[in-house]
Amino acid sequence: MPASRISSRYDIEASVMQKLRLVKSTSRVELARQLSIAPSTVGIHVDRLVELGFLRQGLRKESASGRPATLVELNPEAGQFIGIDLDSREVHGVSVDFAQRVLRDRTVPVRSNESASNVLKMIESVIDDVRDQSRELLGIGIGVPGTVDIKQGIGIHYQFIRGWKNIPLAKRLQDRYLVPVHIENNIRAMALAERWFGQGKEIANYICLGIRSGIGSGVILNGELFRGSHHFAGEIGSWPCAIAGEEKIASLERVASLSAILHKMTEGVRAGKSTSLCLFRGRVTVDAMLEAVSQNDKFCCDILESAGKLIGQVIVQMALMLDPQKIILAGPITKTGDAFLSPLRKNLTNLLPAMHAKEPEVSYSELGELVGALGAAALSVHAWQPLKKTE
Repeated sequence: MPASRISSRYDIEASVMQKLRLVKSTSRVELARQLSIAPSTVGIHVDRLVELGFLRQGLRKESASGRPATLVELNPEAGQFIGIDLDSREVHGVSVDFAQRVLRDRTVPVRSNESASNVLKMIESVIDDVRDQSRELLGIGIGVPGTVDIKQGIGIHYQFIRGWKNIPLAKRLQDRYLVPVHIENNIRAMALAERWFGQGKEIANYICLGIRSGIGSGVILNGELFRGSHHFAGEIGSWPCAIAGEEKIASLERVASLSAILHKMTEGVRAGKSTSLCLFRGRVTVDAMLEAVSQNDKFCCDILESAGKLIGQVIVQMALMLDPQKIILAGPITKTGDAFLSPLRKNLTNLLPAMHAKEPEVSYSELGELVGALGAAALSVHAWQPLKKTE
């Protein structure tokens, strides 16, 4: 078959699969309309994908002409994808079937000052645990913190894991599991999770802002993940911020990340501040912070308010630059509710010049702690190509 015809067939089939991943099920006629392709052409490719087992016939519904139309949908039995989300505190893993429904998930803690070699073993253990042995494994996606080389599949550097430097993660896992392995910065993976599993399904332009040990963002423009010329787009942790009442400039990560927030709370407890917060092994934990928030602890809520205002200030600049429809916040900070979100929104409203920008909607991710793992799975799903399996 000529290369041009193979390319054309792949483009059509990839578009069909992508559309179905967003709408779950639809008719051949509706697919043709949305893809601006002749119904007969779409029908040929849909029938081929059904025959190969990637799609299946769904329910029947009344069409515009009054005749029942047969819906097509992804076949969940066609295989599985695994996503891994790595952070300094935890490794999250999830497996999803071919229709993107969660099969299994697991989370394991990462000890403070854990070595890179041990973390790699933990990743492999989580993959083994979430893998469904009854389904073919089609691919693995890894959300990696810090800087990454996505072309070479290398984790370049991450300061919160000892020895995490130039880790050939993709090759190691490909050699072990014999499937394609794709890596991405973990916050950009969260943005993909919202695209395929969450609030970004019907939004073309949005930003996912991940607030965990560090801070990063994943930018979706016109429905696609924007990585930038050197794959560093969204690395806002180093964004310089002016600190209220002080002359110095600090990075956003140093003043508004989860690590920074907990550090400030820990210092306050040690200094004898009036607070219900208590230390566990010498520091304030996320659970202790959330308990204090539930009690409306003023010291705790003041720190969250300060961080929320700083994030709101940064979102103002993002809104002026990119004009996103929505900002989705992800990470443990989402569990703090209005203590963090209300001051953020208030500062955004106060600072954004209405003449030059429209205020984006700001909300918490609804995908919970698996958002990064789901995004990593989505990375693998999006990269999967039916031609490579069948030709």
